[in-house]
Formats: sequence, C-alpha cells, structure tokens
Amino acid sequence: MTETASAKPKKVSKPKTKPTHPPTSVMVMAAIKALKERNGSSLPAIKKYIAANYKVDVVKNAHF
Repeated sequence: MTETASAKPKKVSKPKTKPTHPPTSVMVMAAIKALKERNGSSLPAIKKYIAANYKVDVVKNAHF
C-alpha cells in the first residue's frame, strides 16, 4: 500500500470567533447591581436583564 492511499484528508476548521459580550460572571454581577433588589435578584430577572442588555441567547448560554 502506498502512503497516499492511507492518508486521510484533514478537515479545515474555521477559527472560533470571540464573543462580543463579556463573560457570564461579569454579566450576572452587572445584572444584580443594576436590579437593586432588596432581597436579592431572582434567576428569571437576571436572565431577562442579560437578554435585554447583551446580545446573548440565554437558552444557548445556559451556564446558570
């Protein structure tokens, strides 16, 4: 067998694009500070704030 027959063509992967938003931890901290709720902010309120102020798909970015 020749080497060319056994060599598989390598897939060319495109480079990952950097997200246009800050890390999740920074977005959550900004949401908590901006909401200013006395007893703490609920998870749905934080998600709503992040979706409204950053270009992020909250369902896709499900770190929390």
